[in-house]
Amino acid sequence: MNSPISSAKRYLPLVRNFARRELKARYKRSVLGWTWSLLSPLSTIVVYSLVFSVFFRASPPAAGNGDQNFALFLFTGLVVWLFFSGMITGSMGWLASIGDLRRKVYFPPETAIFGSAAALGVQTAIESAVLVAIMIFVGNVGLPVLIFPIVLVLSGMFGLGIGLFVAVANTHYRDVQYLVGIILNALFFLVPIVYPIDIIPERYLGIPIRSLVEANPVNQFVAAARESVYLVEWPSLQRWAAITAYATIVFVLGWRFFTSRSMELSEDM
Repeated sequence: MNSPISSAKRYLPLVRNFARRELKARYKRSVLGWTWSLLSPLSTIVVYSLVFSVFFRASPPAAGNGDQNFALFLFTGLVVWLFFSGMITGSMGWLASIGDLRRKVYFPPETAIFGSAAALGVQTAIESAVLVAIMIFVGNVGLPVLIFPIVLVLSGMFGLGIGLFVAVANTHYRDVQYLVGIILNALFFLVPIVYPIDIIPERYLGIPIRSLVEANPVNQFVAAARESVYLVEWPSLQRWAAITAYATIVFVLGWRFFTSRSMELSEDM
């Protein structure tokens, strides 16, 4: 069984072609083009900032410069979430979209997933660059921001690992894509992305609610990003160990599962 790195190297030209195709098709015949990749998350930030910071009066922790800025607090978490969830939902769509093409010519199905994942990475890089630029403009930046790309890569690996599992399942049962959508919608609000974690009670009905939310793997990636970009502090070694372990283990397991089902994929796609 090939490793994901050796497979990507062997079919690198094909991976690049899929990435280019995804980038060109994403906003084809759109007047604003790639501007939509920024307008969509920015509109979400405006709405949730209004609801949670104005209506519910939720206060985020002070940023590294001492100011409280709910929009930037939310933007930081949203960049990580969109990359993570995009890897999962995208994996199902990317694999389903190449069914007709694979009937005409053989190529490893993972090349389409890797190529489209790279395209999603480009979009995330643009969003991250805007975020960091705003942080520099408001004077809330420091050396910890240098590790932000690493946090994003690890969160992408974590999401892609899950995506490899559900992509295979979705080729057998199309209900999977709807179930995944429901789970991700629920998870978005169960992870403190649009609200600060301190509004969650320590315990509810004897259950340590806040501790459970803090231990959520997705929250570990969001928290690491906020620490490096918003709070301008270095994530703890414990946090680094957690996100590295989650990303590596889930991606390796997802890859093994995906490659072990490659023959079944050829028949079902």
